[in-house]
Parts: sequence; C-alpha cells; structure tokens
Amino acid sequence: MRALVLGPIEVWVGDRQVSLGGPKPRTLLAALLLQPRQVVPVERLIDLIWDESPPQTAGALVHTYVSSLRRAVGKALVTRAPGYLLDVDSDVEQFTKHLTTARQAERADDPATAITHYQHALSLFRGPALHGVEAQFARGHALALDESRLSAEEGLGRCELAQDRVEDAIARLTTLANAYPAREDTRELLMRAFYRAGRQADALNVYRDSREYLLDELGIEPGEKLRELQTAILNGTLEVSKPKSQPLPARAAAALTTQQVIPHHLPPDISDFTGRHEALKQVLGLTEAAEGSTATPTAVVSGFGGAGKSALAVHAAHLLRKSYPDGQLFADLRGAGRDLEPQEVIGRFLSLLGISGHDQPAAPDERVELYRRTVADRRLVIVLDNARSEAQVRPLLPGNANCFVIITSRSRLTGLEGAEPIELGFLSDEVSGEMLSRIIGADRVNAEPEAAQRIAQLCGGVPLALRAAGAKLLARPHWPLKTLAKRLSDERRRLDELEMGDLAIRSSLKLNYAELDPLHRKAFHLLSLLDLPDFGAWVAAPLLDISPYDAEDVVEHLVDLRLVDVAGVDQIGRVRYRFHDLVQLFGAEHAAEEPEDEVTEAVTRTLATWLALVETGVRKLPRVTLGLRPQLHGEVELDERLAEDVEEDPTGWLLAETGAVVRAVERAHDLGVDELTTTVITSLLSSPFAARNEFGNWQRTHEVALRSARERGNRRAEAVLLAGLGQLRYEQDDFAAALANFQQAAEIAAAIDEPETLAVAYVGMGTVHRDLAEFELARELLDKAIPLGDNGVVAAASYGVGAIHRDHGDLDEATRAFERCVELYRAEADRRGEALALRGLSLCHRASGAFAEAVALSSEAEQILREVGDELGATYAAQSLAKAMLRVGEFEGVDDILAECLEVCTRQHDRFGVALVTRTLGELALATGNDEEAADLLRAALDQWTTLGLPIWRARTMRDLAAATGDDEMWLQAKELFASLGAREAKELGGLSAEWRSAL
Repeated sequence: MRALVLGPIEVWVGDRQVSLGGPKPRTLLAALLLQPRQVVPVERLIDLIWDESPPQTAGALVHTYVSSLRRAVGKALVTRAPGYLLDVDSDVEQFTKHLTTARQAERADDPATAITHYQHALSLFRGPALHGVEAQFARGHALALDESRLSAEEGLGRCELAQDRVEDAIARLTTLANAYPAREDTRELLMRAFYRAGRQADALNVYRDSREYLLDELGIEPGEKLRELQTAILNGTLEVSKPKSQPLPARAAAALTTQQVIPHHLPPDISDFTGRHEALKQVLGLTEAAEGSTATPTAVVSGFGGAGKSALAVHAAHLLRKSYPDGQLFADLRGAGRDLEPQEVIGRFLSLLGISGHDQPAAPDERVELYRRTVADRRLVIVLDNARSEAQVRPLLPGNANCFVIITSRSRLTGLEGAEPIELGFLSDEVSGEMLSRIIGADRVNAEPEAAQRIAQLCGGVPLALRAAGAKLLARPHWPLKTLAKRLSDERRRLDELEMGDLAIRSSLKLNYAELDPLHRKAFHLLSLLDLPDFGAWVAAPLLDISPYDAEDVVEHLVDLRLVDVAGVDQIGRVRYRFHDLVQLFGAEHAAEEPEDEVTEAVTRTLATWLALVETGVRKLPRVTLGLRPQLHGEVELDERLAEDVEEDPTGWLLAETGAVVRAVERAHDLGVDELTTTVITSLLSSPFAARNEFGNWQRTHEVALRSARERGNRRAEAVLLAGLGQLRYEQDDFAAALANFQQAAEIAAAIDEPETLAVAYVGMGTVHRDLAEFELARELLDKAIPLGDNGVVAAASYGVGAIHRDHGDLDEATRAFERCVELYRAEADRRGEALALRGLSLCHRASGAFAEAVALSSEAEQILREVGDELGATYAAQSLAKAMLRVGEFEGVDDILAECLEVCTRQHDRFGVALVTRTLGELALATGNDEEAADLLRAALDQWTTLGLPIWRARTMRDLAAATGDDEMWLQAKELFASLGAREAKELGGLSAEWRSAL
C-alpha cells in the first residue's frame, strides 16, 4: 500500500486505487500522512480539519471519517490513545530521502549522483501537492512542498552546469524562470548558463526581464547577487554620461559654495511608539531596496485622521539618522490651519541648509533647482507631513537616490511615480491595550484589565483617540479606569470625552469635513444617521435622489477624504463601504443641520427602494415560510441597474444586503419613519432568513417592526408579525414560545376578521402540536386552516395531516394526503414545497416497506432542493435517502452522506437536524454491527431529543438504543411511550416477545 500526496491525494493497493470518500475524509488522511507513523490526537485532528473552528459534533464526525478511511487503508489506520496513527509509505517520504541524498552529493562534488536523485525526487510530483484539500494546514504544507520542488529544479540545473550539460540547464531554467519570474536564484543560474554558452546578450536580457518584472509587479530592484552578476558580464565597460543642468544665477551658485550645514529639524521622537511595527519595517526596508537605484526612495504613509501617520514618519526618520548623516528636514504641509505652498517650504528648507533668504532666487523653477542641487550630494531624511495632493509635494522631492523621503497624507497620492504606498489601518484591540498601557502605566491597566480593554475598544483602534483617553487618565490619576470606560460608552458623549488639550478626534475630523460641498455633506450626514454596518454605494442614490452612478462618485469622494472606509467586495462583486464608529458619531452629530422633513423623505425613499429590491430578490427564491404582509399604497419604480444586480444573483444580493437592511429597519423605527414599509420588509425577509436559519436577524427585524406596529395601533401588521415570530420560534425549536406567538396572532386575526393570517396561525399551531405528538389537537387546528387559506396554506396543512396519518400508522391516508400536497405545490409552481412533499411521501413508502420507491423519491426531492438553493431542505432529503439506503442494505457511502448532513445542520444551528442525523448515524452503526459506536451516538441523540422536548423522537431513539445495548428496561419504556402517544410503533412492538432484539 502506498499513499500519494504530491498531487491529488490517492491511496493505491498494488495497481488498484481505493476510494477515499468525501472532502473531509481526504483532509483527515492528509493530516495523518503529514505526520507519518505518529499518533495524532483527536483534538489536534479536529483543529486541522476545521481550521480551529470546529462544530460541536466534531468528535462524532472524526469518528465517522475514520470509519470511512478504514475501508480504504484497513489495519494501517491504528487507534492509539489519544488519537490515531497511520502506518503507510508515502511519496513525501520518498521525495525527502531523494532530495537529501541529492544535496549531500552536490556538496560532495558528485554532480552525477546528485542529478540522479534530483530527477527521482522531481518525478514523484503529479501536480500541485495536496490538491483538493482546502484546509489551512494543507495549504501551508503544499506551499512548503512546492518550494522544495523548485529548490530541487534549481539544484538539478546547477548540477547540469557542473557537468557541462549547458543546453539542458538552459531549457530547464528557462521554463522555471517563465513560470516563477520572481525567483532571483533561478534567474541567476539562467544568466550563468547563457554566459557559459557564449550567449552574453541573452544573459543580459534575462537581467533586463527580471528587473522589469520586479519593478512592475513588486516595485523593487533586483537583489545584490543579480546586480553584481550583470556588472561582471558587462565587465565594467559601460559608461553613463549625465545630462548637464542649466546654469544657476550667480548669487545662487555662490550660495552652494557656503559651508555645509547639517539640519536636525525633526519633532521629538515618540518614546511609547506602539503597534506599527510592520509598517515601520516596510519604511526602513526601502533603504536596502534602494541600493543601486537612481530613484529617490519615497514612502507615502496614508490613513484615517488620527491613525498615527505622523508618529510613524517621525519615529522612522529618527531611526534613519545614522543611515542619513547629513541631516533631517521636516515640514507640516498643513501648518497653521492652511496648506503651505511648495515654494514656501523650499524656502524654509534652503534656510535650514545654510542658504539665507536673500541668496534664494524668486523664480519658482530656479528655487526648485537650487534646492535639488543643494541636496544632490547629501544623505538627508525629508519628512513631508500632512500632504494634500501630489502637486504639493512634487517640487519638494530631491530627484536623487541619496535622500530618503517620507510623506504622510490622508489621501493615497497614487500619482507619485515609484513611491511605496503604506496604508495604516486601525489598531487591533490587543495593540490598543498595549498602547494604553504604555501611556498610563502597566500597573494601572493590570489593576482594571476589563475596564482598560473596554476603553481600548471604544477608541476604535485610533491612536489619536487612545492618546486622548490616556492623557485624560494621566490628568485624573484619581479616576478608576471604569469611570472613563462608562463615560465613553455613552455615544452622545464619546467625542467630548476623547478631547484633551490639543488631542481631539473632533479637530482631526473637522479638517476633512470642512472640504465637503453641500451635496457631499448631506450624503455624509444621512449615511451617518442610518448607521449601517456596511453598505453599497447605491444607498446614496435614494437618500439623495440621484442616479446610482452619481451615488458611487459621491461615496468614493467620501472615501478619498477618509470619512468612509472600504469594507471589501460583497458576494456579487460590488464594493461595500462602512463608517468607523467615531466618524459615524461625528457625522450623526452634524446631521442635526439637515431639516427634519428632508431626513424623513430621504429615509422613506431609501426604505421604499430597499423594499422593492428585497421583493425582487425574494420573488426569485423558493418560498420557505407562509408569506403574509400588509398591502402598500404605491409601488417604487426601480432603477434598472439596481434591479439587474438582484435579478442576476438574488441569493448573493440578499446575503450582501442583509446586515444593512436589518439595521435600516431598526433605524427607521428610531427615526419614526414609515412603519408600514418596515413591516413589509420584515415579512419579506422571513423566507430567506428561514432558508439560512439566520435567527438573529430574523428576530431583530420582527421585534422592531412589532414594536412599531403596536406603537401605531396597526392590529393587522401586529398579527402578521406575531405569526412571523411564531415561525421563527418554531425553526429555533422553541415550541412553547412558538405556540404563544401563533396563539396571539390567531386571537388578533379573529378579532379583526383577517382569515389569511388566522389560517397561517392555525397551521403554525397545528405543526407545533404535531411535533409534540399531540395529534388530536394538531389535526383539529390543521383542519380549521384549510378552508381559510390560499393554496400555500392548504398545501402546508395537508403536509401536516399526512404526517399525522403516517405517525398513527394509517399509511394509505398519509400517502393520499402527501400526494395531494405534491399536486397543490405543483399547481403553485412551488418547487421547494413540491420537493418537501415528495420527501414526506418517501417516508410513507419507507414505513410501508417499499424501500426502492423511498430511495427514488428522496433522491428526487434532494435534487430539486439543491436546484432551488435550499441547502437545509436538501440535507433533510439526503438524510431520508441515507435511511432508505440502510433499509435496503446499501451501506456504501451512507456515512459520507450523513457526515455532510451533520455538518450542514451544525453550521445552520438546526438542533432538530443535528439530533435526527446523529440518531441516523447510530442506526447505521447498529446495522453494520458496531453496537458500541451505535450506543454512543444514540445516547447523544437521546439527550438532544430530551432537550428539545419531543417525545415521539425520544421513544424511537430509546427503542434503537435498547437494541444496541440489550437493555430490556429501556425497551419497555420505549414501548410504553409509543403506546401513550398512539404512535404506529406501539403496534409494531406490541407483538414482540423476549426475542425482541433479534426481531428488530
């Protein structure tokens, strides 16, 4: 037996490849193969398989995957506490042995032997290592293995050169250099190979190509080894003549002969510099990268106001003093509240360099030239702080490689050719806490760690805010940290609290706020008022009553001014934006400038647009809940570009917009805007929320809309929303709360004569009572719903009636009810409903022993549900399919199906589904003779059913557990419980004698 990792993962026994199952068993195999013949603990395997974010059922899943792998590798997979060991030869071990031998031979000056082993090592690769395994650990190992492969290719090229196989080396290294153009070691070998072949021009072309690639793609020059090799090939014969500059006026030329002055014009360094170590490393690294270049090394440090740009620039400049001994220049280009002109700054710099004002030319171009000639032979650090634009800094750039320039700006200044962009984001909570500790002292932070952490979080990762908070605490040493934490928690006071002397967030934000024209200012105000977690630029279109394209330009201008951040790209490829908390508070504070009626109109327009878009999306998705909503008085005419986004990918659009629309519903209520639209959006969102088991947002929107409906006395909306909350509680398996909500909805609907809502409430209550095995009451409620509702309600009620007949053992009636349900859903063109009814029908056939029909119906149901995008519904159909396969004795692949089902149910927080699949896994173990494993799984399922309070499922699981353990008492308890519920299993078990276990 051998395992192959250097390509797609495979296991071979002789000349036969064995099946490994699904993605997760393959991931488990990879984890064991990469630690050959070592015991890997189960806990470690869980971390590796799920990237350290495992589901609660991970232990059971690992057990299932191990069972699947054992069918492939047999006794080679050994159980050894606290985990598993895999004793299989792999191609990775062979590769490592050949590579080690090749390198030893190369060092021993035996290129022939080295070539043989390098070739053997490389021949083992069949493609990218660990192909098809997506876990994080596998990606890391794959990169390491690929690096070893490339190293072997280069070693083979070196040895071919050592044996004068120059053309072989050229062919190999050319292919490698084209595939991996950033590898300078490969380029160096290829240059040497061409030179050895007498192809000097080709060798120099390799250097040229390498330099072009590195500059274009990475913005760096080739390394020292490549540059020295180029010089050696050129043999030092190339002379570069410099263009002559225009003569300066006599007075300026004379000024250059004055004694050189060394300026030290930096602000004081920062003793508690914290948290920007990567950015600092990037700045300092430009010195090394600039060696051999004729361009001025220039860093542009950009970021949010208060992000610490100036602190980083000044700290870096102080660290560079030894490397640039001729001095440091500093200018705040937005000094004294105004933008400084370049000529003014040059005048200051020239004075600091020893050229007095009367020796400086008045003409701008002459002054720039004097400045550049003055610094031409000096090694200076020049810090240009608070730059607004490229035009402001271009005249201040030295134009030679001797100097080092650091520019800070709220804009990225992308127009500066060759500059290294360094973007400062917000500090993490951990680094923020470290910075606060350095400012106020570790003792004070350690005395109140929770309060210190809260202060750091409320400062939002903004260094200026942290310094203001720290300064306030230093000024008030008698304050406990929790005092400031509490004051910062009040959003109305937070900006006031973050102000101490000249440290103030408001002052920093006002610099950019002052640049807003009326349109952009209004956009900033209204978007801040909505306080969305993130948003697409289109939201500004209805807010401002402008086109989507204009809205995008408006939002991008706010980005340019650092008042809005880019959050990323959403599921359908659109840019998402967001506010930093402190900026949002600042914007909302200034939104009081907007007339109240205009705010109401803007938010109403936006909600109406959101409603139309949500309705467009929901219309194209399968109906998961029984839809109810009040009627609107008018419709919104959608911009076709907005509608296209929804229609092309309704699922992706709803996923992207969910967080924003939920928050918009809340904010609309807070602002007292358009209660009716809020209710309708909430009702529409129930279906996609239910499809994804997205309980949190489902609850948030319903509770806000319900509060709004009650405040305005809208009884119909209240009934609709209560029915929606009932469906939510049912999906959460909170049956008592679901019944209470449905009952309230029914009472209101009956009082106001609203039959449609009443029918939905009856179906909801009937469904809950059916799950609780209260069959008589359930049937009464479902029968009441049928004459009141539309076809969707009648179909849902028929489904419930069919399930009751099935649980009672009246399979003929159950079959007829489910067949009617299928017809009703087909008449409504509701493919999801049709598939669920087909699954229900398959359970009838399984109960009657028609297992082949059950398999076919479950397969058809699963296929339809996957086509309509209902992952959870498809999972239930797959579980039914797996169970039907068990009944016909088809065990192959059932564990893989159930493992995937368990993963989906766990991810979607579907407790009923987790219990159902866990029980089915127990039934699989029981059917295959693994009684001990079956008992563990069935006990887990029994605990879950008990927690959910579902007696019929408890009884079914107790029956199976009794079969696994031979527990006569548990079997009797199951039998009694079935009898008390009037379930069909009571009859099935009633005639069994003491030999009940073998009969089961």
